[in-house]
Amino acid sequence: MKVTVNKVHSVFAWTWHIPKDNQDDNIEPIADDDGDDDVCGICRASYNATCPGCKFPGDGCPLVVGECNHNFHVHCIYKWLDTTTSRGLCPMCRQLFQLKKGLAINDSQTAKFRELRHRQWQNRQQELGDQQDNNESDLLGDQDDSMLDQGLVVR
Repeated sequence: MKVTVNKVHSVFAWTWHIPKDNQDDNIEPIADDDGDDDVCGICRASYNATCPGCKFPGDGCPLVVGECNHNFHVHCIYKWLDTTTSRGLCPMCRQLFQLKKGLAINDSQTAKFRELRHRQWQNRQQELGDQQDNNESDLLGDQDDSMLDQGLVVR
């Protein structure tokens, strides 16, 4: 029997290796047979697809895993954490969101995440300083009014 191959069409599939709760990154995950596709908790798109801001899945739209074991597209969680209402908390469980240490999937994002944390800290310090200035000026304004009432200050 002689076989001639006229055309070859390559097909491939890939998925993210997402460690499950308290699972070591080096251990192969247990197959999830429930049929549900894992989705980002923010945009509700599949992890194997892209976030709404990306065109192609893969390394351009990676995932991150938080200490709380919630997973998100990197662009979704950064957009969330960059809002003032997030207060740096996980949108799923409201714990302080930090990248889970020791996971290969998070390694490429630690510097960007650290920069975001630093910017948030600076913004909070600025807000606290502005609040303190406003409180002091309110106190001084109240003192000026009471001094005017007593006739101690002439304007």
